[in-house]
Amino acid sequence: MSVRPPKAYSAQQTDPITAALEQEILGEKIGTLSRLNKKLETALKRIPVQEEDQTEETQLIRQLRVAEAGEALWHVTIQRELCGLLKHQAFFNEMGVPRDVRLSCGPVPAALRKQFQKS
Repeated sequence: MSVRPPKAYSAQQTDPITAALEQEILGEKIGTLSRLNKKLETALKRIPVQEEDQTEETQLIRQLRVAEAGEALWHVTIQRELCGLLKHQAFFNEMGVPRDVRLSCGPVPAALRKQFQKS
């Protein structure tokens, strides 16, 4: 009588076509993550410095820039999770993402976008 180890411990055999497809998908995910990181860097640089005596227009511009950076951060976070990178705190610190951008992570509110387009 012979004993065979469980299949869960054996190396999974994948055909070369599937392996090539998985490699292509991984390359696309990484390329997208790279582009989104550059978009986030650009959005963070566009945020004006907060001053004590700002006009209403400059406050509105800053709010919009923070919201745009929050949306870019949201896109990067989603793509990182799709690539299997689940811990984001060190990445946020390395990129220098401000607290207000982290808090506004998500899509830009339509009301803010419309308000900016009016002025």
